[in-house]
Amino acid sequence: MNETLLLSRGKLTTFLECRRRFQLRYLEMAAWPAAPLPAVDEERLGRGQQFHQLVQRHFLGLKIEPATISDRTVRGWWLTFARFLSNLPHGRNMPDGRTLPELTLTIPIRGHLLHGRFDLLIIGEKDGLPFAHLYDWKTGRPLDESTLRHDWQTRLYLAMLAEGGQALWGEGQNPLRPEQISITYWYVTAPEEPHTISYNQAWHEQNWAEIEAIVAQIEEQQTAGGAWPLTEERAQCRVCAYQALCGRQEAGAPALNATEVAAPIPDDETDDLFAIPAIPLEPALP
Repeated sequence: MNETLLLSRGKLTTFLECRRRFQLRYLEMAAWPAAPLPAVDEERLGRGQQFHQLVQRHFLGLKIEPATISDRTVRGWWLTFARFLSNLPHGRNMPDGRTLPELTLTIPIRGHLLHGRFDLLIIGEKDGLPFAHLYDWKTGRPLDESTLRHDWQTRLYLAMLAEGGQALWGEGQNPLRPEQISITYWYVTAPEEPHTISYNQAWHEQNWAEIEAIVAQIEEQQTAGGAWPLTEERAQCRVCAYQALCGRQEAGAPALNATEVAAPIPDDETDDLFAIPAIPLEPALP
C-alpha cells in the first residue's frame, strides 16, 4: 500500500521538475543542505508575509492604521491596496458574498490529498447558483494573463474548487459549476491591472485529467521503489542543493546571486512557515 500523500502546488511542481528531488525532500525527508537565504530574499519573504497578514486582518474586519506599519515598503504596499479597494465601487466591485481570508481546502484524489491555501475566497449565490471567486495578492513582478492561466497555482486552485468546493455550502445546495469559479490576481506593482481568469467545464475536464495523471505517475514511482529518476534538465541541478546527493556536482555549486539561487522552498510552503492559522475545510474521503 502506497503512503497517502498531501500534495500541494509546490510538490506537484517539484515532481515535474525532478522526481528525485521530490523523493529526497518529501518522502525521505533528507536534510535540505542549502545555504541560508541571502538577506535580500529573507527581507522579501518577510515583507510579503507581513503584507498578506495585513490584508487578512482587513477582511476579518480589523482596522489597519498605516502609521503603525513600521516597514516603509510594506506601508506603501498597504496604502496602494487601500486605494485599490476604495476604487472598487467605480465598476469593479468584488462579488457580494461571504469573505474567507487565508482559507485552506483539502480534497481527495486517487487515495491522496490535494491541499491549497487561498489568500481570499468569496462565496455566495447569483441567480440561484453558487459561485466562488478567488483572489491572490502578489508583491512580485507581474505576470501576463497567459502565463497565469497556465500556472499550476491557477490550474490547481480552480480544479480543487470545482471538485471539492461544494463542501463550503454543505448538502442540499445546487452544485458549484466550473463556470461559476474564477480567480483574480492582483499585483501591488500593477494595482490598476488585475487579471481575472474564469473557469469552465471543458477546461476542468482536461485540467483534472492532467492532475490525476501526475498523481498516477507519483503512485507508479512509489510502487517501483528505489531511487527515483533524475531530471534530464541539468539546468535544474545547478540550482538544486541536492546535487551532491545525486552525483551531479558537475552541474556547479548552487549560485547565490540575485538571479540564480539554490532551489527555494516552493511558495506555498514558505507561506506555511509564516501563516496565521487558517480555516481547514476537509471533505471526508469517500
